[in-house]
Amino acid sequence: MDYWSTGKSELPVVRITGKGMRWQRTGHPWLYRDDLVGEVKLPPGELAAVLGPGDRFLGQAFYSAASRIALRFVTQGEESVDRDFWERRLNRVMEYRQRVVQDSDAFRLIYAEADGFPALVADSYGGHLVLQANHPGLARRLPEIIDLLEHHLHPQSITLRHDAEVRRLEELPLEVKTVTGELPSRVAVQEGGVRLWVDIRAGQKTGLFLDQRENRAAAARYARGRVLDAFSYQGAFAMHLAPRAEHVTLVESSVAALEMARENAALNGLDNIEPVKENVFAYLKNSVAAGNRFDCIVLDPPAFAKSRGEHAAAVKGYREINRRAFQLLNPGGVLITCSCSYNLSEPDFLGIVREAAAEAHRQAKLIERRGAAKDHPALLSLPESLYLKCFILMAD
Repeated sequence: MDYWSTGKSELPVVRITGKGMRWQRTGHPWLYRDDLVGEVKLPPGELAAVLGPGDRFLGQAFYSAASRIALRFVTQGEESVDRDFWERRLNRVMEYRQRVVQDSDAFRLIYAEADGFPALVADSYGGHLVLQANHPGLARRLPEIIDLLEHHLHPQSITLRHDAEVRRLEELPLEVKTVTGELPSRVAVQEGGVRLWVDIRAGQKTGLFLDQRENRAAAARYARGRVLDAFSYQGAFAMHLAPRAEHVTLVESSVAALEMARENAALNGLDNIEPVKENVFAYLKNSVAAGNRFDCIVLDPPAFAKSRGEHAAAVKGYREINRRAFQLLNPGGVLITCSCSYNLSEPDFLGIVREAAAEAHRQAKLIERRGAAKDHPALLSLPESLYLKCFILMAD
């Protein structure tokens, strides 16, 4: 095994092909296994010096022994990746969130590669932190990261939500555990003028869909009359819409999610919310047949295209729910439609919505084109971080 001296440390060397170096020059922070030269024998999560043809130094990266993504870059420089290195990055992260997070105590503190912490997510819910380390590189350094978080933020608790299926690709164990402080069974957080219950241990993602926070606030401006919140989960969109609406129908297939939605309604003193347990596709179809009408509709489904192989089925699904929504809207009604499928691009999603409007014989105006909240910054060189699309449209 060759080693590369960075001045303060000796790093094992991983060499990449010319093709891999051309890919690395695009700025993408990942390199794939077929970009490596020869067989690499390193422990999972090892920090390595990455060399291109002619032994050109390209940076330092965490190595994966299991995933198709073999290298995740940490830095393109030769600085020591030590406690001071992570502390400098954490300080930048905290300063940025102070600038962009407003009127909420629930936000994403660290967003993986976009914040310089490969495959690490950290969310804050009312002073309780939740971490997901989905790569052995950051998993090995969690004690150091946790110590820094405690030193700078003094959280009430820190919980590891290591139950994401993506960890299996790295041969990492699945677990959920609170490692510091005491975590209550649920936490109440503030989101603008709305309060929401969060189940940090068992809720979707790390407890709440934080990436939609700003879209929920934007949607509230268009709420009036009868509102439909489809794929409502625990009713976060509905809680923002209900104060300006006459009646809000929540449609969700999960009994547990609907029960939390009821509790969220009680927490906010709302009595105009009707939870409905039903498959959304069936509900929309039956509502069209029954001649129901709404003044505002939210479509926030789970990812229909989690892989390229699911693209065709996803297109069909998105087109159907959007067509039904246009059929259900009153003239002048507003549709807030979302897709969190990375494998469906924004132009593709816009085309689907356009086709859905045409099939419903409706003219639609695009009022707002939105993405993830500002605490989820997208890395331009990592298209995978540009996953969330949200369109706000008005139907004639």
